Amino acid sequence: MPPAFIAALVTFVAFLIGLTLPDLDLRLWLGHRSALTHSIVPACALLARRRWYPAACGMGAGTGLHLAADTFPNRMIGYATVKLPLVGALSAGASYLWLAANAVAALALAAWLARRLHAPAIAGLLKLTVLAAGARYLWRTDGGWPVLALAAVALSLALRWRYARQA
Repeated sequence: MPPAFIAALVTFVAFLIGLTLPDLDLRLWLGHRSALTHSIVPACALLARRRWYPAACGMGAGTGLHLAADTFPNRMIGYATVKLPLVGALSAGASYLWLAANAVAALALAAWLARRLHAPAIAGLLKLTVLAAGARYLWRTDGGWPVLALAAVALSLALRWRYARQA
């Protein structure tokens, strides 16, 4: 298999893992919404070696979508708040800020890495597959609908801006 295909496959598999990785905290007795797993930390850990960059790209995208959905809980109390190790739960406002900032940072990292790692044709195919899998995940998860709505508004505004610039 060509190295470009392997890098794209690693990115996509890491994306799928990243969609559910933040909830690994439940199995590690860290408390739900641990700041260690509900952050950009897992993706950044993969930046330790250059050959792991495709995995960091996918992990950032998957984790970013998960955190974006977690930003819209039914109520930001108790179980839904972010827990810092050795400190305890953040307030509701700080939890919203933590989740939103880490979602944006993880998605920005993924976009930055994707532009540098993948050739345009492969990147286009990867974007379509990640878009489909991400939309499916958001459709079915709590908090996913508001993220889909915000993404639709952002896409609409971006397309309007782009067409207005070309005219």
